[in-house]
Amino acid sequence: MRMFTKRGSCVVIAATLAVLGSPMAHADDANLVRNARELGFGVSAENLISIGHSACYFLSRNRDPGEVAERIMRYGNVESDSAHRFLDLSVNEYCPQYAALVGA
Repeated sequence: MRMFTKRGSCVVIAATLAVLGSPMAHADDANLVRNARELGFGVSAENLISIGHSACYFLSRNRDPGEVAERIMRYGNVESDSAHRFLDLSVNEYCPQYAALVGA
């Protein structure tokens, strides 16, 4: 009986963690990468995702969106227009709370 109770408890705990412990999926990495490729970004998918998250981080630190776009331009090796559009993509995918800052 004791083994049955332990197994049952483990199943209940695992199910609860699976439902409550998993993060809400709100970002679409594949969408960001696909759109970045269309903008002319040639860096790896992992780097694009990292740049997108970094853009949100800098915005959260009250950095000027123009300065953030300049960083994207440098790290992504793209023109200014593409960097600004990537910033909009990043905000839409990863940190929509900053949409008003960048006009996305």
